Amino acid sequence: MKRRAFISVYDKVGLIEFAKNLVEKFDYEIVASGETFEVLRNANIEAINAAEFSSTSGLLTAEYNFLSETILAAVLANSDDSKLLTDLERIAVKPFDMVVVNLCPFEKLSLESGNIDEIISKIDISGITLLRAAAKNYKNVTVITDKIDYYLALNANEFGRLKLATKAFYISSNYDREVFQLLAEQSGEKPFKTFSLEKLRDLQYGENPHQRGAVYKSGKMVDYEVINEKELTFNNILNVTEAVNMVSEFYDVNCVAIIRHTKPCGVALGRSLYEAYTKAFDCDPVSSFYGVVGFSQAVDAEVAKHINSMAVEVVVAPDYDKEAIELFNDNPDIKLVKLKTSLKDYRKLTVEEIILTPFGALVQDRNNSELDKDKFKVVTQEKPTPEQIEDAVFAWKVVKHAKTNSVVIARDFKAIAISQGYTNAISAVEHALEYACDGAKEAVLASDSVLPVEDCIYSAVQSRVSLIIQPGGSIKDQSLIDVCDKYGMAMITTGIRNYRQ
Repeated sequence: MKRRAFISVYDKVGLIEFAKNLVEKFDYEIVASGETFEVLRNANIEAINAAEFSSTSGLLTAEYNFLSETILAAVLANSDDSKLLTDLERIAVKPFDMVVVNLCPFEKLSLESGNIDEIISKIDISGITLLRAAAKNYKNVTVITDKIDYYLALNANEFGRLKLATKAFYISSNYDREVFQLLAEQSGEKPFKTFSLEKLRDLQYGENPHQRGAVYKSGKMVDYEVINEKELTFNNILNVTEAVNMVSEFYDVNCVAIIRHTKPCGVALGRSLYEAYTKAFDCDPVSSFYGVVGFSQAVDAEVAKHINSMAVEVVVAPDYDKEAIELFNDNPDIKLVKLKTSLKDYRKLTVEEIILTPFGALVQDRNNSELDKDKFKVVTQEKPTPEQIEDAVFAWKVVKHAKTNSVVIARDFKAIAISQGYTNAISAVEHALEYACDGAKEAVLASDSVLPVEDCIYSAVQSRVSLIIQPGGSIKDQSLIDVCDKYGMAMITTGIRNYRQ
C-alpha cells in the first residue's frame, strides 16, 4: 500500500522537487491543500485536493468525537489504535505517514498590517493543529516544518522523527507566544515577558577564546547574507550591529561609520560615498584598522580599492557593485555582509532591549530619540547659523551611539573627535578637545549628558568651538549660559539625555 503525505506550506521553495521525489522515488500519495495543491497541479505532480475530504463528525468512535476533520483523524491514527483504524477504513480514509506544514511567519503578518482584526483573522489554526497532531504521533508520522529538513526526513528513524516532532512543538509554541505578545500589546497588558530563541549555529568562541559562543534566532531579525561565505564571529556580530545602528540614523544620505570594540571611531556624511568614507577614516585612522565599516549606500569600486589598502574585518552595506565584489574577492581576510532589510525598516526591528543579570532581567524601550529642530532651545544670545545647526544635529546623532560619558566634535558632517566611556563629562570634554586640537575651531561640540560645570565651557572657548549642543537641565545651566554669552558662543539645549552604558 502506498504511503501517504499531507502537504500545506507557506514557503514553497524546493516544494516541487521534494514532491516529485516523494511520488517517483518513495511511492507516496500526496494530499495537498489550497495554494500548495495548485502549485503541484501546475507542475503536473499528481495530488489529491484536501477539499475533497469531508467531515467525519459522528462517524468516529466515542473516544474521537472531538475530531471534526477526516485529515486530523488520519494524522492521529496509528497501528495500536484499532478502533480508529477501523473507523477510517469504514469511510475509506488511509492514515498519513508524513505531514509537511510550514506557517506564514506571524511577525510578517504584524509588519504587513497594523489592523488587529485583520491580523487575528489570518492566525493559522488548522496548520498548528496538524503540526501538533503529527508531532504527538511521531512514532508513526514524520512531521516536517522546514524546507531544510526535506531530505533529512525521508529516511528518518524513530529518533529522527522525535527530533522533528520536537521542532514542530517548538514552532507551534513559538507561534502561540507571538500571538500572545500581539494581543497583550493591544490590551496594554505586560505581566510577563516570553521569548524563545532557536540556535542557528555555534560560533568559534564568544567574546574571548575561553568563552563558548553561539548565535540564536530571535523574534525579529534583520535579513542579511555574508556574500563571500565567511563566518561572522561573536565580536563581528556585535560590531556589525553597532555599525548598522549608526548608519541607519542617516539612511537617506551617504553615511559611513567605522566601529571598533562596539564603539564608533569615525563617522561622516559626504556628497559621495567615497568622500564620506575618507572623512570617517580621517577621524581616527589608527583605531579604524581591523574595524567594521558600515555604509548607508551600495559600495562601489572606488571605495573598495581604499578598503583593500588597509586592514578591515567586516564591511556591511545594503549592496555592492559587481566590480567592488571582484576587488574584495582578492582580499582573503575581509567579510562582506549585505543587508537585505532596508535601513529605514531596520530602525523598526528592535522595540525593546533585554539585559539578563544575576539581579533580574532588565527590559527597556530602544533609544529611538529624535531631535526636532523646531523644538530644541537656543538658550544664548548668540544664534547658530543654519549650517551650524545641521552639524549639531549630525553630532547629536553620533554622540547618541557612543558610550557614556561621550563628547563629539564635528564640522562639515564629519566627526573630528569622539571621546567616550569616561566616568565624568569634564574628562570627556577635555579629551575630545585635546584630540581635535585645531580641528575644533568653528566646530560643534555635542555631549550625551548634561555639562555640569563652567570648566566645560571655558575649555570649549579656548578651543574656539562655535556651538555646544547638550541636554541641559543642570542646576548650573544659567551659569553655563552666562559664560557662553560672555564669549559669544552659541548653545542649544535639547532636553534629551542619551546615556549608553
